[in-house]
Amino acid sequence: MSERLLGRLRAFVTLALAAFVAFAVVTGDPPAEDRARQIGALIRCPTCQGESIAASPAPLAEDMMSLVRVRIEEGLSDQQIIDELIASYSGAQLLDPPLSVETAALWLIPALVLVVGIGAGIKRTRRPARESSAS
Repeated sequence: MSERLLGRLRAFVTLALAAFVAFAVVTGDPPAEDRARQIGALIRCPTCQGESIAASPAPLAEDMMSLVRVRIEEGLSDQQIIDELIASYSGAQLLDPPLSVETAALWLIPALVLVVGIGAGIKRTRRPARESSAS
């Protein structure tokens, strides 16, 4: 084999291996601790104001994260773990609730306030200036 052909073959094999590794990293399951942190970041801590159980130092949040890790080892899906946490701990909620009939107000009220505020601002700036009649 010529040196040029051998160099191209080495480059092709190197690129093929790099593509395989990149594909495996992108499509593979995240490590258990990363997955636990991802799930924990979705659940609001029942004792902390607006903080996830993954970021909270509260003992209850630590217990909930321990449960998440156990359920991951048992092979439960993310949604099963989230559903169990919300059902088991009073006050545990999703930090970013999905749009549903129950949460529609949470999603629509801020948008409504924004639209009303923009409308009021436009109305105020378009109000014709009153001319003073000087006779």
